[in-house]
Amino acid sequence: MLFANNKRLAIGLAVVVALTGVVGYRIYANIAGNKARASQMTKVQAAAVEVAPVGRRDITPLLVFPANLEPVWSADISAKVDGRINVLSVNEGDIIEAGAVIAELDTSELAAQVVQAEGNLMAAKSSLEQAQLDYWRYSTLAGQGAVSAQMLDTARTKRDLSAGQVRSAEGNVMLLQEKLGNATVTAPKHGVVTKRFFQAGTFVRAGSAIVTVADTTTLLAKATVGESQIDDLTVGAVVKVKVDALGGQEFSGTVTRLSPVASTPARTFAAEITIPNDQGSIKAGMFAKVAAPAKVHQGVVAVPESALVLKEDQKTVFVVTADNKVQQRTLKLGYMGDGWAEVLDGVSAGETIVVAGQNKVKDGMSITPVQGGDK
Repeated sequence: MLFANNKRLAIGLAVVVALTGVVGYRIYANIAGNKARASQMTKVQAAAVEVAPVGRRDITPLLVFPANLEPVWSADISAKVDGRINVLSVNEGDIIEAGAVIAELDTSELAAQVVQAEGNLMAAKSSLEQAQLDYWRYSTLAGQGAVSAQMLDTARTKRDLSAGQVRSAEGNVMLLQEKLGNATVTAPKHGVVTKRFFQAGTFVRAGSAIVTVADTTTLLAKATVGESQIDDLTVGAVVKVKVDALGGQEFSGTVTRLSPVASTPARTFAAEITIPNDQGSIKAGMFAKVAAPAKVHQGVVAVPESALVLKEDQKTVFVVTADNKVQQRTLKLGYMGDGWAEVLDGVSAGETIVVAGQNKVKDGMSITPVQGGDK
């Protein structure tokens, strides 16, 4: 009985020792794994990134303004007389030359009025001729004392009245002939038909636009400029115009007008940039961005634009500390241009920043700095 109890006790002790060994091994394995992970994290934290010192340089700011593209010339073409459109010879998109016939109105009524006016003119001239003969006759008789001065004055008045009637009839003929000529509507300048408002057979009133013609061989980019930027633009300056609708294609333009007076209450100025468009690749009505170089800012603290990191809508950089850790700082920036950003506050000249590999680091992380060149 005693032997059996001792045997059970020995087996229990063996089981306890075995369990203790398993637990101890598990604890050792966990500690070793944690050490390995900590070592691996240390290696990740000490990521190799490219750094460079902050310096001073000249920056040519690039001012960017949104703009709408409009034709350099556009006009509504209308008839100067009332009438029904007999012929409308153009469609939207047609290119027409100066003097080209756009529309012809019904002229039958006008033609009849011209004939009537010419007949009235002939009658007025006949009356004048008779009045002139009467005046000469009375003038001769008055010299002989055969007629009174009153009769001579009456003849003179009748002659002058007939002369006035001739002038009036001549004016009426000229007016109706002009209206007859205006029944043919022509293009005042070379351009393209951008809009047609009527069809043939429609009765139109004088002054009603029949078509709109525009010259798109040259376009105007009309931009709005803030009062703090107007001094950086000058008439005659060459700028770049980027059209997003054409895949971001850039065109060259020239500043041709700057408004001398600000628009209130926004206190902005209107600017016009002339863009040659002989090939017709740019379409009026498109949206564009105008990029204009401003006055050079000399010797300013500057960082590469590629070093900037966006954090909650603020521009930041990673500054390298003495113990090779990074500190993320928010910057106050001025102008940007040629890949550089002017720093007004946040870092100083001589400090070292991360210029490549920012995606590998976080604020407070250790790094392995690799010296980079001037970018």
